Order: sequence, then structure tokens, then C-alpha cells
Amino acid sequence: MLRPKMMTYAVLIRLLTMSTVWLIMLVWFLNAYRAPCVTGLAIFGVLALILLVAGSERSYFYRRALFNECLHRDGRLFHIFHNRILLTIRETLYASVLALFLLVSSLLFEPRQWSLLYADLMLLTLLIPRLATAMGSEIRDQYRYALARQWAMWISVLLLWGEAVLVLIFSPPEDYFGMRWQEVVSYGVAEPDVLCPLLKSAAEVYAGGQALAIWAVQNATRYINDPTQSVMIWVGLTTLFGFTFIVALAYSRALIGVMGRPWEMWHSQTGDTKPPADTRVENPAHGA
Repeated sequence: MLRPKMMTYAVLIRLLTMSTVWLIMLVWFLNAYRAPCVTGLAIFGVLALILLVAGSERSYFYRRALFNECLHRDGRLFHIFHNRILLTIRETLYASVLALFLLVSSLLFEPRQWSLLYADLMLLTLLIPRLATAMGSEIRDQYRYALARQWAMWISVLLLWGEAVLVLIFSPPEDYFGMRWQEVVSYGVAEPDVLCPLLKSAAEVYAGGQALAIWAVQNATRYINDPTQSVMIWVGLTTLFGFTFIVALAYSRALIGVMGRPWEMWHSQTGDTKPPADTRVENPAHGA
């Protein structure tokens, strides 16, 4: 009876931990209209830190697995490419971009999307330990849960991305049919209710990109032969797939970020692989 209780406790802790990401975004959504820039930047910093943890674990994981096998540990290339400072700087930049997308996109979420995001984190709560168990003896213990988190993250990305694209195509929140893109950008974009001017500008850019994506889907056949409009149709379609993918990636990575352990992936970067011993057997007849 002890093992089922421990499993239930672990699932509950994992669910509560991952729910913090959802709650942070919801609190921001409900208070953005009155939150000063200090509060907005603080929430941005928290999300960026969570995303940095997830990105660092992924980066350290692949570098440890790849470079420890391919490069000599005392070589110059190993120390250049397997450099913790350079990897952390790169992941910090990625985390900042993803956190900004997550912050501004949440301002446009509808109740349906909030429900979907919470259902997604519940799915990951149950999926990660099952993926780790399914790997069994196929994956080394030090990599198993990190790899399970990565696989679960990409499953989450595909689900959220697919749903977002389908909704914008078949059930868009706005109707821009027959309008030109200039009219959509000038008059058809709902202004996000954000107090902080800096974040308000970023939210307006995101809202404009989403509106352009909806317009492109609704008017692709109508304006595809119009030189002045066809270019913006391709821009809108790129935005449709690009923005939705980035938001899905940011949220999914944030969910595994609260459980990430990048320090375990870095631990003794050169300690778990040793050059194989020379097991060649000399032919007794050779050289006789």
C-alpha cells in the first residue's frame, strides 16, 4: 500500500508545481490593466527564469550526451562548445523571447484557452512518469527523467499548436472577410488593456500579428492575385504558424521548467564517459 500512496503524492506535488505557471499567467491576465511596469517586469522575470531552467536542462543534456562521445575531453573544441557560460547566455536570450511571447499572448486568451492550458498541464503530470517508466532499462538513469520531460514537452507543443491553428482557421474570434490588410491593422485590432506602456506596445504588435493571420486565412483566395495584398497574405500565414508555435513552445517549456534540474545534466561533464580500452588482439601469425 505504501507504493500507491507515494505515487499519488508524487503526482499531486507535480500537479501543484506545474500549476504555478498557469496561475502566474492567470494573475497577470486579470491584473494587467492595473499592474505597473515593475509588476509586469517581475512576472516577466519569473517566467524567463523558469524557461531558462528548462532550456538549460535541454542544452546541457544534449551537449553532455553528444560532446562527451564525439570530442576529446582535453581538446580545445570541447571547452569552446561545452562552455557553461556561453550556453547559459544563449538560453537566457531564448528564455527572454519566449517569456515575452507568453506574457503578451496570455492577454488575448479566451476561457476556452485557459481550460485547454490547464488540461494540458494535467496531461503532462500523468504523462512524464509513464514515459520515464516506459523507457525502463533502455535509457541510463541519469538521463531518463530529463528525456521524459523533453518528450512530454514536444507532445504538449504539438497538441497546443495544432489546436491553436485549427481554431484560428475554422473558428476565428474576428471576421475580417473582404477587408484589406491596411484596414485590419488600422481599425480591426482590439487594443490590449495593459497599463505598462512597454508591455502594451509588445501586446499590440502581437495582437496585430494575430489579426493579420486571421485576415490571411479568410482572404487568401480573394486577394492571392492582388500584388499589393498577396505579400501580406504570406506574411499573415507565416505569422499564423509562427506565433502559435512559439506560444505553444513557451508554455510547454515553462511547464517542464518548474521541474527541471539542469545542474544534474551538467554534473561532472567529463566524468561519465571514458575512452574505450584498446581490446584489439594481435594476430600471432602477423609479423612472424
